[in-house]
Amino acid sequence: MKKSIGVLLTIITLFLVGCNSDDNIIIEEKQNEIKELKNKIVELEDTVKEQQKVIDEYDKEFSYLLSFTDGELKAYERFYEDKDVQHLADYSPEKIVLLYLHSIVIDDVEAIYSLVYTDGTLPDLSTFTQKYYSEGLHKKGSETTLDFRYYDLITVREDNNTENTVAVEIGVNFGLFHATEILELKKEDGIWKMNILHLL
Repeated sequence: MKKSIGVLLTIITLFLVGCNSDDNIIIEEKQNEIKELKNKIVELEDTVKEQQKVIDEYDKEFSYLLSFTDGELKAYERFYEDKDVQHLADYSPEKIVLLYLHSIVIDDVEAIYSLVYTDGTLPDLSTFTQKYYSEGLHKKGSETTLDFRYYDLITVREDNNTENTVAVEIGVNFGLFHATEILELKKEDGIWKMNILHLL
């Protein structure tokens, strides 16, 4: 009987030691899992912080005129007051495109009208305004201003330009979204203007 009890105690002890050993292994595994989870949480927090920085940057007030120099802004202010395009004589084609997009954003149809190249077929302001809204030019322009709000490329293309005609490319990359648009400008009385009459 004593032998049986001794054997039984030995078996129980071995079992407890084995269980204790298994418990230790399980505890170590759980501790490792917890460490991995903590590391993942730290990585996720870092990712969230980086994304928040990007969001904060994009939440800043945006204007298509942000890249304008003080002189260009003063010229724009004069143009805004009297819509005389001669104030824009020193504007590059890229700046005209940005001013055009800005005018769409603030819904300044008179400014848009002043920035349109005419080959002698530009209607009067009233007719242009009516067509601008009724024939979809306003909608298309609004979509363009939204698509390219955070443009990261604006440049005159080198191909197919002439002395009085250029193509300006504007592009944006935002995550997986990528878009470009080519806008044609023609020089009229020394001022670059948007060639959009064919869209009316």
